[in-house]
Amino acid sequence: MNTEKRVSHGIALLMIGSILLLPSCGFMDWLKEKFGGGAPTTPTAPTSMAARVEDGSPILATMDGKPLISQNMLEAEKKKLIEANPQMEAMIALMDESQLNRNLVDGMASREIIRKYVRDKKINETEKYQKDIEMAMSQVRDLLNTRYFMDDFKADVTNDEIANFYNENKDSIPNLLLSRGGIASVGVPFSSEEAARNFMVKVKELKNNIERAAKDANLSEKVKNFNLVNAESIGIEPELRDKIVEIKTTPSLHKFKIGNEFWVVAAARKEDPKYRDLDSVKAEIQQLLEKDKTMKVVEEEVSRLKNEYRVELNEEQFAMPADNPRAVQAAAEGDRNDRKQGAMQAVQAAVAQKAEKAKKAKPATATV
Repeated sequence: MNTEKRVSHGIALLMIGSILLLPSCGFMDWLKEKFGGGAPTTPTAPTSMAARVEDGSPILATMDGKPLISQNMLEAEKKKLIEANPQMEAMIALMDESQLNRNLVDGMASREIIRKYVRDKKINETEKYQKDIEMAMSQVRDLLNTRYFMDDFKADVTNDEIANFYNENKDSIPNLLLSRGGIASVGVPFSSEEAARNFMVKVKELKNNIERAAKDANLSEKVKNFNLVNAESIGIEPELRDKIVEIKTTPSLHKFKIGNEFWVVAAARKEDPKYRDLDSVKAEIQQLLEKDKTMKVVEEEVSRLKNEYRVELNEEQFAMPADNPRAVQAAAEGDRNDRKQGAMQAVQAAVAQKAEKAKKAKPATATV
């Protein structure tokens, strides 16, 4: 057991080290320091941490005899790591602190080595490097512009809207559905209507105990226990399934003609569908409805701003054939349907992920 825990902790440390070495980490640090001043006009090397190390806390690493990483910088790195990867907080809490700190410092030092290498080899002065920086800066600005623009028009979702979405879609999102319910049914087929009718008499005498009646008549091998029959049931003749689903009263006994056979079916009870309760998925539904509602508001605002800013498209360049007027309407409806379908799929994925986590969750034991 201890060996398994040491292995899992080793994997966790490897993951943390890998995260620290991801190019995006160093690049985002650079962006935070440089973003406010606009795009770089001259080649810029990744910023070293050495200039920030003299903060009065113990020195944990040096480079060429000079302070490189301090205790305060390590704690700041831990905080950033957890903020960027919240799922790692519980993992880190179970790990040996000294081992964790050493791995983090080693990762930070490796990052500084890469930065120094890039600076010393003047890789940052190459044309490709500068183009990549320019492209990345442009993408980051567009991403931030979009995010803050949408924040200005964030829409609220009411509890009624959440409940309505849940009730309208709970049957179509599989992971919300715990059981489809249905009619608990047992059937026996006969080749003639008279034989089926005679068997029904025996079943009624036994108070609808169809399995006992079949045993008494040496028909046990013909008994089919359909369990819960609903509109989605498989492994049963569709026509017979549909007739069982239409049964209104239980317990009850029925005779159905299906093809060349006559089925005697005992319907024991009816069970309603069972779903995950709304509270267990409310947060996911709220988030997705807010996103969908916000997107609609944003689309309206962008349309308004097009008029305000006098933006015009040369529609002649994009005109659809005059003899296909339905194309425009179909495209608009497709956009709406895609957005709704995407929201439903996202809810389904979120619920599935939550269910899988709950299934795999086990009490954790810390080992030092």
